[in-house]
Amino acid sequence: MRLPASPLSTLTSAVFLAVLLGSPLALARPFTGVPEAPWAARARGLPAALALLPAGGVEFPSIPVEPAPKTNHSDSPRVDPARPNASRAAALMADAPVSPGAWMAYGTFSLVPLGGVYGASRLGGERLWVTAAETAAGSLAGSLPGGLLFLQPAEAGGRWTELDVASFGVGLALTPPIAALGTWGLGELAFHGSQDRGSAYLGALGGAAVGMLLGVAVHGLLEEVVGNRSKLMWFRKAIALGFIGSGATVGYQWAGGGPRDPR
Repeated sequence: MRLPASPLSTLTSAVFLAVLLGSPLALARPFTGVPEAPWAARARGLPAALALLPAGGVEFPSIPVEPAPKTNHSDSPRVDPARPNASRAAALMADAPVSPGAWMAYGTFSLVPLGGVYGASRLGGERLWVTAAETAAGSLAGSLPGGLLFLQPAEAGGRWTELDVASFGVGLALTPPIAALGTWGLGELAFHGSQDRGSAYLGALGGAAVGMLLGVAVHGLLEEVVGNRSKLMWFRKAIALGFIGSGATVGYQWAGGGPRDPR
């Protein structure tokens, strides 16, 4: 059922609507940049605390944004900052000059094969140039398998791989008999030969084996003395091969009993 509207209710509704439409205009004030007093704001019907706010508005603090966590790539190699760069260290070592002490050590060890040549000439009464030739022949023949003894590259940094170990073992097994064959063959074919050929070869074999072990040890020692494996590599190999050849010559002259026709 619909109730008739009375004149009083109609008037009340009109007044309430006028107040609602007119209140924003009455409460609004122009922006002057000067904060308004609390009592003036209360007179306009605003809360006193709202008037204490800045006239230009409220600036809210920025919300801190945390950075995204770094992803841990397990596949990437881990670099230890405490360890120096290997390539930079190798470059610095390559540029380092050879010290006078290293040159002295190289010169001292190079005199040992020369002493072996002279000692071999005194054992069997052979001429000095003949024992020098036999030493050169043994060193040259021993260099063919003896290169496997020094196959480890300078970039390896002291590490040994399976291939290096296998090559070193083959060099240990083949170098003495081939070096002894070179010394024994030159002495028996090119010169007067020895009084006992069988004993002479066994003596050359034993001398080459001892010289090889000493040469490998001296080669490693000289690497540590110079501090750089890429420098003077040929000098170290020549000294080690000289140990092998002179050892084979000393064993050949000692076990063979000297030449057949001594002079």
